[in-house]
Amino acid sequence: MNAEPILKEYIASEITRGRQSQLNSTDDLLASGILDSLGILQLVAFIEERFKVRVADEDVVYENFYSIGAMANYLSTLQPQAAG
Repeated sequence: MNAEPILKEYIASEITRGRQSQLNSTDDLLASGILDSLGILQLVAFIEERFKVRVADEDVVYENFYSIGAMANYLSTLQPQAAG
């Protein structure tokens, strides 16, 4: 699964709302101010719903959420939850 296009689309439409014209998978979204703590919470909720995974509180760290590429790599380590 390549999550990068899905994450890019969500960030562009819901987080930046068109303020950022180009998002690259290696851009530091936190250092550039694109993502803040509220944005990360929004992303976690989106990721859990869209990809049917559980993001543990201890996994919400800079290394997993600083860029689209980092988020995609983190997501590749998670197993989808079985449908209840």
